[in-house]
Order: sequence, then C-alpha cells, then structure tokens
Amino acid sequence: MGNVLDKAIPEDESQLNGMPTETGCVYCTEKVRLVSFKQLKPGDHICQGGRSFLRYLGRNQKYLYTHHSIVKNVVCVNGKDHNAVITLIHYYTTPYDANLKIRETSETRDLRLDELYIVKYRYPRFEPNQVLERAQKALEHDPKYSLTFLNCEHFCTWCITGEEFSCQVERAMEIMKNIVDSMLGAGSKISKLIIQFVGITADDVANVVEKLGRMSQAATAIPGVTLIMYLIRNIVKHAIFHTKFKRGQICKRCYNIEVRSSWYAFIVFCVPTIASILTGLLISGSGLLTGILVPLSILSLAIVWGSTKVYKTSRSPFRGDKTRVHDMWDLQEGDVIQYRYWNLMHEAVVSSVDYRIGCKLGKVHVIHYGTQSLVSEREIMEDELELDLNEIEIVKLDYSSYTVYPPEEVVKRARQRVGERKFGILTNRSCHFCHWAKVNESCDTVSTFDHGTHASFDLADLPRQIYADQSLNRPSSTQLIEKTWIKTKSEVRGGDPIQFCYHGHWHNGVCTEVVSTEAARDLTIKVVHYSYHGPFEIPQVKEEIISFNLSVENVYIYNYHPAHRYSRTKIIDRARKKIGEKKYSMLYRNSRHLVEEIALKDKEQVINSPSELKEGDIVSFFYWGIRHRAILVSIVKIPSETKCSITVIHYAAKSLLAKRTVVEESIYIDLAGNNLRKVSFQEYLTYPGNSVVERARKRLGEQKFHPISNNSNHLVHWAKVDTQRRDIYFALNGTELSLVLDTADENQNQTSIQQAVQIVTVNTISGNGMRQMYMEPVRSWEEFIPGHIVEFKYYYISHQGILTDVNPRLERIKVVHYGTEHLFAPRTILEDEMKVNLKKEKFYIFHPDPEYAYTPEEVIINAKKRLGEQKWGPGNRSYDFCRACVFREKSEN
Repeated sequence: MGNVLDKAIPEDESQLNGMPTETGCVYCTEKVRLVSFKQLKPGDHICQGGRSFLRYLGRNQKYLYTHHSIVKNVVCVNGKDHNAVITLIHYYTTPYDANLKIRETSETRDLRLDELYIVKYRYPRFEPNQVLERAQKALEHDPKYSLTFLNCEHFCTWCITGEEFSCQVERAMEIMKNIVDSMLGAGSKISKLIIQFVGITADDVANVVEKLGRMSQAATAIPGVTLIMYLIRNIVKHAIFHTKFKRGQICKRCYNIEVRSSWYAFIVFCVPTIASILTGLLISGSGLLTGILVPLSILSLAIVWGSTKVYKTSRSPFRGDKTRVHDMWDLQEGDVIQYRYWNLMHEAVVSSVDYRIGCKLGKVHVIHYGTQSLVSEREIMEDELELDLNEIEIVKLDYSSYTVYPPEEVVKRARQRVGERKFGILTNRSCHFCHWAKVNESCDTVSTFDHGTHASFDLADLPRQIYADQSLNRPSSTQLIEKTWIKTKSEVRGGDPIQFCYHGHWHNGVCTEVVSTEAARDLTIKVVHYSYHGPFEIPQVKEEIISFNLSVENVYIYNYHPAHRYSRTKIIDRARKKIGEKKYSMLYRNSRHLVEEIALKDKEQVINSPSELKEGDIVSFFYWGIRHRAILVSIVKIPSETKCSITVIHYAAKSLLAKRTVVEESIYIDLAGNNLRKVSFQEYLTYPGNSVVERARKRLGEQKFHPISNNSNHLVHWAKVDTQRRDIYFALNGTELSLVLDTADENQNQTSIQQAVQIVTVNTISGNGMRQMYMEPVRSWEEFIPGHIVEFKYYYISHQGILTDVNPRLERIKVVHYGTEHLFAPRTILEDEMKVNLKKEKFYIFHPDPEYAYTPEEVIINAKKRLGEQKWGPGNRSYDFCRACVFREKSEN
C-alpha cells in the first residue's frame, strides 16, 4: 500500500532530500497510560478508546477501537494535573458536522473519565516540531478519510515516522486471514454442503452419503491450493518488509521479528493442512471426510492463532540493535550481553570486567538466571566467565534508544535480586531480568509540558472555543494501571494495595508500614486486611505484621491511577479506621472489596453524617427497592443517631404502576445502613448548588417520564450539569490557570488576566447530530431560543418551524412554519401562536453552527419574508424551509 498522504502532500518529504535516510519504525511502539497531563508535550501521539460502544465493566473501560490524535497544546487548569484543555489535530467530527475530516479541536479532558495513552516510538523519524508541521500541512490539504487505508492511526504514524500504519487494521486483517485460511482448509467444504443441502427433503436422505463421497474427491485439493496461496502471500509479505527495511521504515530488529513470525505461522499452518490433505486421500469417497475436516479446520485456526501469540509473548522485551564484541575494552560495568549458555542464547548483566594483557582475553562477572543443570531449579546468581573472544561469541545489546539507569545503579538493582528462584519461561527469564535492571522508563521520566504553571504564559495561545463532553453516564476510565509483582523490597511503600498468598489462596490488603530488615530478600510489612486463623473463625479487619521471602514468594502491588485513588497518607488513615470491622462476605464484601473501598474514590460516596451534604447535591438512595437519584433541597437531622430527613426533587410515584411525576418531597433515610450516597460530578461543568435546585423546581409537575430516555438520572443530570453552550473564562492569577464558569465573578482579583472562551458541548444528554446543527429536548422555558428551529407535534406528526417569540408568563410561543387550517387545506407559510404545556408535551430545539448560520434576528426576518408562500412540496417541506432561513448560501460563506 502506497502512502496516500505522501501523494497528497509531496512537499513534506522535501526536507529529507539529500539527507541520509533515518529509520522510523512503526512497530517499535509502546502504549503508556497517561497519569498526568504534565507528561504531554507538543508533537506527542496519543490514543484513547473510541466513543462508540464505550462501556465501563468491572472497574475497567472497555472499547472496540482506539482513536488517535497529535497533541498541539496542553493547558492544565484549576490546579489539577488530571484536568486540562488539550488542543489536538486528528480525524474528528463536531456537534455540527458529522463528516470525518482532519481538524484542529480544543477539548476539556479529565483523566477520571478519559483513558488516554501516549504512543511512545523507539525510533521516531521526525522531531516534535516537524511532527506538528506535517500535521498542520495535512490539515490544510484535507485528505479524504478511509477506514482501512487512511484512518486516524494512519495519519498519526505518518506524522511521526513517514509511514502510514494502523495496528488496529493489521490486527483485524490478521484475524480475518486466519479465519479464511482455516475455512479454506476445511470449512469451505462444509459451507458448500450446507448450501447444497438447504431444503433437503426426506426422499433425498438416501443420496446424502453418496454425494458426500463424490464431493470429497474434489474437495481434497482445496487445502493444497490454500497452502500454495499462503506460501505466495508470505513471499510477497517478506519482499514488502525487505523494501521497508531498505527505505528505513522499519528497524532491523522488528524486520527480523515480523519476517520470522510470518514464516513461523506458515510452518504451523502446514501441520493441520497437510493432515487434511492426507486424510482426504486416505478416506477419499467416504462421507466421513466432512466430519473429520470440521475439527481439523477449527484446530488449524486455534494452532495458528495460539502459536503466533505464544511466539510474540515469549520474545525478549529488548527492541534494539545487537553488536558483536571484538575487544574486551568494549565491555563495561552495567552492560547487557548475550552469549551461549547450555547451548541456548542467554542474556546477563555485566557486574565487573577484569581486563588482561591483550584485547581478546579477559574475565567478567555476570548476574543472570543461572542453573547447575538443565533440570535443576533456576536461580539469579553472580557468575564468573573466562572469555576468549577468538573462540567465544559475545553480543552486546545496544540500549542507546532507551532511557537507562547509570551503570552502577544497574549492577546494584541486579544484585538486589540475587537468590531469586521465580523463573518463568515466558515472563521471567534472564532477558526479562536484565531488561528490568537496565531500563528506567517510568512515568516520572517523561518530559513535561505545562503552560498552566509557567509565570510567563500568554493567554493569546489559548483556544477561543473548546468542546466539552457533558454526556449522561460517561464511563469512568480504568482504575487499575497495572498489577506488578514486587521484585525488591524497596518497591513497597506505605499506602500500597497489595495481593499475597494467605492460607493457601490469593488475598488482598493495604500496606500501612514497611518494617526494615537486614536480609536483602526478606520483606516485612504491616498489613490491614481481613484476618482469620481458622476455617470457622469470622474474618475481622486487623493490622498485622507479615513477612515474605521474595526469593520464592510472589507479592503483587495494585497500581491504581492517581486520579482515582486517595493519597498514601489518606489510604493508611482510611485503612486503620476499618480495624475491628466484621462485615466479611465471600461474594460482596471480601478482601478485594475492602481494599477497593479504602483506596479508591468511587462515583458514589457513602454518607455517614448530614454535615457531608449541601444544597444542590445529587444523592442516591433506595426507592421502591431500586437505587434512585434525586436533587437534594435540604437535610434535617432528627433525634436519632442514624436517621435523618431529606427533601429532594425527583421523579416519584405512589406505586410502581402509578404515573411518574416530578415532585418535591421529604424522605426518611437510615444512614447506618449505607442507604444514602452522594454522587460525584467533579468531572463535569456544573451549576452552583442554588441554581441546581432552582432549575429542578422549574420541572415540578412534569409527567414525561420514560424508563430509557427521561428518567430520574436524566432529570438530575439536566439540573446539575451545564449542557448549554455558553461563554466562560480562562483566568490567569499569578502562575495558576483556572477555568471560571461564571461570566461575572465579583471576587475576581483585579490584577488577574481573563480571556473569554466559548464552550460547545458534545454528546449531550439526548442530542441527535445533524448536518451543521444538533438537536436537544426543551426542558424549561429558558431553552426556547427565538431565531432557532423548534420541533413539535403538528397533526400528530413531527414538524419544524422558526421560533419567533416566547412568552413564559402566558405559556405561549409563536412559530413561522408551513401550516394549514385543516388537513385538506393547502400548505402555507404562516405565523402561528400556540399554547405550550412543557409538563406533558415534547419540544426540541436545534442549535446551528454559528460559522454557517445567520444571526437569530436575521433568521426571524428571513422567515417572515416568506409568509404567505404556498410552494410546499418535495425539497421544500417544513424542515427544508427552516434550513433555508437559518443557513447562509455558500457564496456568502
């Protein structure tokens, strides 16, 4: 596949003319979870789960595909490094335009909801400033989007490496290839039989076996043809990778891996395919052939997929060049070398080098996973090697493309694990041990870019318009970043959620303190957990001292995302407050649930005291046996330690079958049973508490309940979250940048600098995207906007018109539309005044893109100019009339 972007933007490659080709490998990449927006810098490639089919299951965000972008600017706001306005260049749609095209957009992002990853390239071909230049040129040329040949991931990899590549497309094609190969091997014969015998009658049953025998003779040749096609495909694929390697589009290491894995998969595929051919020859003419080929087809697919997966999993984590050592002086302390050990390629960390006379002879000490024999237990040890480079081949691993520890630190880390006996052939071999000791690429080492804390930051660099996703029930980001097993005792700190083996099964707890010990491989810590010492003892939360031998025992740390977890100090404090608790339940309240409750900030916080609530909060409680949300108006503590009375506004009903109505009522709650919770809306742009109550009261008496589209969740979201497009401010006070929702802040410091920014909400509570505008339901009179299109029922049919006047006091609106006096009268553009009952009737308002629309005043003038017109018909119905009044002609744009 040729590069579409190179053809569309040929001038981008001019900077490489006359220069040596540098490698830009699209395979040497790694996705690293973003824990702070301070990690980002301009030119970074980021990705996140696509919004379609995005779900939150088991504290994990699940998605079918990922969306990719190039970062242009990042501004941390409100003093939080997990909350930012980020400017991106990517293939994107807007609330007004559903067409996928390269755009520059600025969006509010919160890491509590947005699960972002930095795509790190081991060998990027272009510098960050060049990446941005290439992205900008692509934005200007507007290349057409293609799901398989030019999607958002193709665009981002091209900006950084010059090669259009999509891992998602490659993976999907590989899966389809394996399925097709397997089906052609045997499944195609089954398909033919199914097609041929559809509609078979009882009289034809006697001929089935005879037909199977005749078909099997011809079908036996299909696996052979498939095998030849697979061979040709591999040859072509090998040639393509060779060309890419020569052009510098893939590094040598990845070239070898991809080619080898391709031929490895071919060899594995040959086994069931040849078996299928031999089976067909042996039992040719028999109806049994079909029954045998079905499991062979499934086996072929499973073997190819599984063996390829195992091969890629078992590879060394090192991605880089290897060089032959010809001189002892080339070896230094902290190097990682590769040599033959028990006649197998093996890696080790050089701890010291003894140089002798001459450059070919010497002695080195290495730390590695060694063994006394092939059948004895593997153990990390420090060995001495006598080297004669004339006879022994030593290869040195080049870590120049990695961020590594200093040589003395590499040796120190390696020695900390001497004595470990936890060898794993796939995940913890000597190569994994050496890579861990050598590489230092934690999140803390990523370079930062944060205008929000820089005193000389210029507000002129900020966007004038930003998008904010204010959708109902946005899925939370995955709370767990990774689960890692402890390799040295220095990796454990107080406040870490841990997992360990307790009475023969896996068990969770919170480390509150590390008790120092002299032994290098002994770990002694204080743990808060559900403790028990016999099968009949009731588990109780206790703080106990537990010791582990890290040489043989596995202890794991749960690294939760900082945006979701409490600080270490608070985790320890919360854990110790649980001591003495006896609420254990194997299914609902086990050790894992205890740790999650202690360490994680849940969406719903249990309320233990009325003082924790205030006016306008969203609360959750059981209503008719179902968890239910409402807007809190007030809370009154009654003469009881555990009970209180709350006044709420919600969709209520006197019985499960009664009609639901928005009411304000008082409810008694028992706090001791954890029946009352506060719902967090920190990830949204929200109204002040008094405004929330005021908005909710406007809908009292409403009877438009719908279990899916207009329930209590929709009511509280509408009242709490600011989903209306409005002007806000970026305010710079000293060195801190904040996002101010109120357009007029009386307490604002006079010395601060402000810049107005327009918020445009995307994916609103029930918005339906249309070309150049989006639609929202009208919940209150303030949402009727003269000069906009309004949709309502007219003769029981959805109908549109231009809203010209709103009178909340008389509950009336005026609309210019294609109306009629009765069903059989001619359609005429007229201005009607209609009575509106928002408690029961449904109305929708259309928000047009201001870039292409007339002002509301001009829209009303345009509509009234056409009063009396009777040209209703195809292409000029009510919706067409409204669009013509709202949007300017192309010549005016």
